[in-house]
Amino acid sequence: MKYFNQRWLLLSVGGFFLGFTGMNWNIPIFAWISLIPFLRYVRLGYSIRTLLVALIIIQTASTMRIISEPFHIWIAIFSGVQAGIVFTLLLWIWNQVRIKFSKQISPILSFAFLFTIVEWIGAYGSELGVWGMLANSQINNLILIQSASLFGATGISFLIYLVNGSLEQSLSEFITHSKISKPSQYALISCFLLLVGLSFYGSVRLTLAIEGNSIKVGTVTSRMEIQTIWEDPIQNQKNTDLIFTRTKQAADEGAKVVVWNEGAILIQRKEEDSFLKKIATLAKEKEIEIIAAYIVPLKEHDFFLENQLHWIGKDGSTRQVYFKQFIPPGEPISHNPSEIKVITTEWGKMSAAICYDFDSLQLTKTHSELGTGVTFIPASDWKGINPFHTEMAALRGIENGTSIVRSARGAMSGVYDAYGRAKGTLDYYEENDGVLVVSVPAVAVKTLYSKLGNWVVGLGFLYLGFGSLFVFVLKNKS
Repeated sequence: MKYFNQRWLLLSVGGFFLGFTGMNWNIPIFAWISLIPFLRYVRLGYSIRTLLVALIIIQTASTMRIISEPFHIWIAIFSGVQAGIVFTLLLWIWNQVRIKFSKQISPILSFAFLFTIVEWIGAYGSELGVWGMLANSQINNLILIQSASLFGATGISFLIYLVNGSLEQSLSEFITHSKISKPSQYALISCFLLLVGLSFYGSVRLTLAIEGNSIKVGTVTSRMEIQTIWEDPIQNQKNTDLIFTRTKQAADEGAKVVVWNEGAILIQRKEEDSFLKKIATLAKEKEIEIIAAYIVPLKEHDFFLENQLHWIGKDGSTRQVYFKQFIPPGEPISHNPSEIKVITTEWGKMSAAICYDFDSLQLTKTHSELGTGVTFIPASDWKGINPFHTEMAALRGIENGTSIVRSARGAMSGVYDAYGRAKGTLDYYEENDGVLVVSVPAVAVKTLYSKLGNWVVGLGFLYLGFGSLFVFVLKNKS
């Protein structure tokens, strides 16, 4: 047992587990134990400064897993420093609460709720959106992530934190006292029952059919990078012709709605009107809805763009003009405020977002409130996050009860139903024609999460709030 007291071993083991939790090369089971070494480290009173340095290095190294063009190393360093500071601060706060108020506030629950609340704040308000959510580590566990329909990804993260906290508390008690206290035993049993119950829920849910209309949808992607079509007019024209050809192909294969990848075509401002008329003509000719995602250069010699989509109806009318709202750090595009709209079609209610928009819980909440049954997402990724980013979007669909149609340059395009089941995928790095056409349910599935939102976070605020009030009252009495 002495090995569990060695600070460098704790940091090394914790770094290994945390380094392969989430994103690519994700090992899902690591998430359930990755925080135990760090909790043990602060419990033993080791240096917070050393912990800070270690976590910055660990988080930066972990983020390096997704490094490939155009994602540069400085972004990994930025996110690593940010995550390391926040992580260290939260562990320090938790340890102070544990030392001073463990009789009034459960160390296990305070840890789980504290980390879940901060995760939720980041998903709503930070530039990194949902990328820091521990629930992302479980996106390939289709049975478990059905529970996102009950309490969202924040609820899944809470459960993971709860398991980590319960295991660490029990381990520390056993090392120190050679036995596990009754509260810790109850916590372990509760975790087990929760996991079993949610597994049954997920298994049963996946056997249920989604009733209502289905629609054939198509994704169209180009292999030409934005930088290439910006620099070379000849390649840009070839790319434009290719996108129109593939759109016709998708229509011929039966697609009723066709969505392009993000920035699929580059158009100069003076050519934009004729370009949109060409899309409208194609939509009327093929009797399809086209979600045309394209970019317009705003500066003659600088790589700075306007990133938008035009939803063209099958009658040739413009149903929606939408600009990307949630912009990743450093992306060279303008910010033009746009209203999220639901488009009512003969198949049901539908909506559109652009790539990173669906990494903001604030924006995805709006789509849910509008009652959309299918969300179309033009996207542009890179090899380092393939196919992780597309699968993250499917988790948002489970939360809100919507089908997801994501057309991605540089990654996997995918069509998912409201249970997160893949109806069809197309990998950018495999030999294919760049066209995916499949059927997907077009009706919204009612979920508890879409009604109550992040209610587990609300419970966390109540628990920590009443706990703090209780401690305050006791201190005043004494």
